[in-house]
Amino acid sequence: MTFSELIQSQEELLQRLLLVSQRQVEIVDRGDPTILVMFLEQRERLWDEFELLEQQIHPHKGIPPEKRVWESAEERQRTELALNRSNKLLQDIMTNDQISFTRAVELKDKVEKDLRRVQVAKTAAPAYMRQSRINSNELGDD
Repeated sequence: MTFSELIQSQEELLQRLLLVSQRQVEIVDRGDPTILVMFLEQRERLWDEFELLEQQIHPHKGIPPEKRVWESAEERQRTELALNRSNKLLQDIMTNDQISFTRAVELKDKVEKDLRRVQVAKTAAPAYMRQSRINSNELGDD
């Protein structure tokens, strides 16, 4: 594959990853951990694919654009634009990842707080019931 083809493939993959990252935010917002885990597995496969592309692109990165062999000026311009779009896509993906991470932490904290409340209620209810029976027995003895 040529450098231009690799960059085009990278941009297409990043477009898919952007859609996945947007979907990830939606799944986190729904609060369904089972679906999220399955979804993250799919996302991981795409990132593996991205890393393979990066390995193929890496040897080309050390060559300045003006020293690279281009089929035409249009090819060079198309590749430069694709690189710029790829960088923007990557930034958007990272932003979505940060949003979903932050929201997932907030959800985890809320669930932990709710579980603590349930635990407190679970331990307090029997004590309250005992106290209530004691009070009603005292009232009945009079």
